[in-house]
Amino acid sequence: MVEGSMKLLVVNPPRVQGYPVVREERFEHKDIGSVYPPLSLLYCAAVAERAGWQVRMLDANGLDLSLGEVERALDEFRPDACVIRMGFDTQEPDLEVLKAARERGVFTMARLKIVGDTPWLRDEFMKQHPFVDLFFNDEPECLLEPVLKALESGKGMDQAPAVTHRLADGGFATTAEPPRLMDPDELPYPAYHLLPSLKPYHTGVMDSPFTVVQSSRGCPFTCSFCAFGKLPFRKRDVVKVVDELEWLKREHGLRHFLFFDDVLTLDQKRIEKMMNLMIERGLNLSWVCCTRANTVNKPMLQLMKRAGCREIAFGIESGSDEVLEGTTKGVTKDDIRQAARWCHEVGILFYGLAIIGLPGETEKSVEDTIAFINEIEPFYTQFGFCVPFPNTDTWNWYTDRGFLKTRDWAEFFPLADRPIIRTEALDGEALVRLRRRMYLKTMMRPGKLLRAVRWDDWRWNLRKAGSFLGRLALVAKGDAVR
Repeated sequence: MVEGSMKLLVVNPPRVQGYPVVREERFEHKDIGSVYPPLSLLYCAAVAERAGWQVRMLDANGLDLSLGEVERALDEFRPDACVIRMGFDTQEPDLEVLKAARERGVFTMARLKIVGDTPWLRDEFMKQHPFVDLFFNDEPECLLEPVLKALESGKGMDQAPAVTHRLADGGFATTAEPPRLMDPDELPYPAYHLLPSLKPYHTGVMDSPFTVVQSSRGCPFTCSFCAFGKLPFRKRDVVKVVDELEWLKREHGLRHFLFFDDVLTLDQKRIEKMMNLMIERGLNLSWVCCTRANTVNKPMLQLMKRAGCREIAFGIESGSDEVLEGTTKGVTKDDIRQAARWCHEVGILFYGLAIIGLPGETEKSVEDTIAFINEIEPFYTQFGFCVPFPNTDTWNWYTDRGFLKTRDWAEFFPLADRPIIRTEALDGEALVRLRRRMYLKTMMRPGKLLRAVRWDDWRWNLRKAGSFLGRLALVAKGDAVR
C-alpha cells in the first residue's frame, strides 16, 4: 500500500430479499443455497493494487452485511472510487451502493454483462441512473487499469477502452472497443487477502473453505436462450491454474472449489494435462464443474474423478427433440444419455439443468422431459422457467409474439416461483402446474430418494434434504401466477 495513493472500495452488494446473489460474467442473478466469492471483483482489487491504489474489499453478499454497513465502510475508508458488479434481477437494490457512494462524492463504476452486451439497454441504464459515472462494457478486471490511470491524471475517460462514461453536462459517451480482451494469464491472482477467509462460501454439495476458479473464459456455442454464450474461448496455461490451486490450498486453506469455466472440457488434451498435473501435485481437493454433454468421454471423466471431481452439471434443457433442436444448442438426447451413463459408471454425480417454457413447449414436451430425466437418472435436476434476457435470441421470439409478460428486470429470475413468459400452448398457470409436476415426478419417486441417500455420510444427507425441501417449498409457492 502506498501512503497517499488513491483509494478504491470494491463492493459486492448485499443480498437481496434474503437470497445470495452471484454477480459474475456467466451467472448474474439470485441463487438458492450457494454463496460464491466475487471472483471478478477480487481480480479487480488485485489489478488496482498492482496499479498502486489502496484497496478495500467488502463482500456484503458473502458476509451477509447490510447497506448500512456498506455506508459505514464508505465513511471510514473515504475512497476516491467505488466499483460494483450487479445481478440482472437485482439491479436497483445493488445500485443503492453506488447511490450512497455518489452522495459522498465518490466516482462510481458498475458492470453487468447482459446490459453491456445490449447497447439500447446500456443507454437506458445510464439515462435512468445518473449517479453511475462509468459502466464497463466488458470484463472490468481487463479494463480497470486504464480507467484508474485516467482518474489519477484527471484527463477524462476518452482513452479508456470499452467504457460508457458520464460527461460534464450529465450525458454520457461510449469509448472505442478494445482490440482484444486481456489474456487471462496476464491477470494477477485474485486478492483473497482482502477477504476475512473462505469460510462463508459454499454450495449445496461443496462445504467451506470453498471458492471458484476459472481455467478458461468464454463459450463459442450459440444456445438461443443463453445470455453468456457466443464468446471467444480464452484458456489459461494449465500449469498456472494448478499453481493457483496449490497457492489457494497453502495460503487460504482451500478444500473445495468450482471450476467456473463456461465449458471446462472444450479442449480434451488441455483437460488431460491439467488433471494429470493436479494428480501429480497431490492436491487432494474436491471440485465440481459445468460443461456440455458432447464434450466429454469416459476416459476423460475417469481422469477427472481421480483429480477430485465430485459433480458435473449438464444442460439437459428439454427431453423433447423438437424443443431441444429449437435451442440451437447442438447437443442431442443421445449425447446426454451417453454422458449420463459414463458419469454413473465412473461415480461422478450428474446434476441436470432443465428449462420449462422454451419456444414450442407443450404438455406433451413436458412429459417427454419428465420421461427423459427419469431415464438418465441425474442425482438432482433443477427446473427453471425460460427467461428471455435482452441479449439472447429468445428475446425476439417472445417479444414479437407478445408472450413476454413484463419488462421489470427484477422479475427476470430463472428460479422464480412464477414465469414471466408463456408459450403458444401454455399460459403462466399451466407452466407453474407443470413445473411442480416435473419436480414431483422426477425427484419424489421413492426409489430415486433411496438411491440418493449416502449411508456413510449423514451430514451430507441432512444438508441436501434441507436444500431439496427448500426448493420444493419454492415450487409450492407457484400458485401465485400472473
